[in-house]
Amino acid sequence: MLDTTLDSFAQFIRSFRRTTPFPIEIMLPGLLILFAWPLLRIWLDDASTTFMVAFVLGMGLRLAMKSRLMIMRTRAHVSAPATVALILLAGPGVLALLIWSAEPLLCQRFLSLYFVFAAALYIIDVVDGTYAINRFRWPQPEMRGTDAVMTRVMVIYNLAMVLANETLIHHASQTTWLLYFGLLPLATNLIRTALVRTVQEGYGAV
Repeated sequence: MLDTTLDSFAQFIRSFRRTTPFPIEIMLPGLLILFAWPLLRIWLDDASTTFMVAFVLGMGLRLAMKSRLMIMRTRAHVSAPATVALILLAGPGVLALLIWSAEPLLCQRFLSLYFVFAAALYIIDVVDGTYAINRFRWPQPEMRGTDAVMTRVMVIYNLAMVLANETLIHHASQTTWLLYFGLLPLATNLIRTALVRTVQEGYGAV
């Protein structure tokens, strides 16, 4: 019984192990927020202003780091002018709107809306049966047998992230939420790695 439990636990831990080098740059937003927050608390008297500045720094860095990938993925599906418009709207446009609102709660809820939107896209894929997002995101041949399951897993994953974010909004301080936001890329990377590996082992093409 003990051996079986230990084997199951070891397999669970192995599911989080990456087969490719860990993208250390995804930790930069969290580190920036972690180091900037104490300094901002000293320099700025207003808690809301401190939160907004720290959030904008972290969000801006994340957008800058993902801009090239976002442009490439968007350009593969739409024209160059449409790509420019969509990137400006989804990146600087959204960030400018959040800055203009100067409302910390709106920034926190924006993260929930992001995951709701992602879940909705995967739900559409489940309904129409094309699994286009899954095929685009994981184009490896060995993943083709996982399309139906992986798409449903991603629906559950994104809805779970909405629940986690809303729970933190209601029960955690702004400082805790900012730390969560900064470390979120690292956490989601590890979780997705485990989910993909688990689904691939169970349903992947051989």
